[in-house]
Amino acid sequence: MGHWRRMVVGRAALVLVLQGLSLFAPCGASFAGDAAAHGDSTIVAQAEAAKIFHGVGKVVNVDAASGFVTIDHEDIPGLMDAMEMQFQAMPAKILEEVKVGDKIALALDGKNWTILEIQKLTAAK
Repeated sequence: MGHWRRMVVGRAALVLVLQGLSLFAPCGASFAGDAAAHGDSTIVAQAEAAKIFHGVGKVVNVDAASGFVTIDHEDIPGLMDAMEMQFQAMPAKILEEVKVGDKIALALDGKNWTILEIQKLTAAK
């Protein structure tokens, strides 16, 4: 088979494969729902982990330079029970205005438990 003929056949095969894959694209939006219906907890857990969760708590310790903060937080619905825990903040500069004793609201990446946003609700006394 000549060089040009192999290229044409190769491209035609690629087009057919891509067209075949596109048939499944409409189903993609419901993979997590389908997985839940069929009991595949791994896929459901991965879909849940991609969410942003919100919670409130009190700052116990803060190291703005390294980007870590320890928070005594209430339940974070859908993610974890109330506890005292250290979190990393991304970017670290969002911790610059936070002090020990502040009551805060936070937005947390459910996949890696990184704080994405933090808002001071009540300043430390």
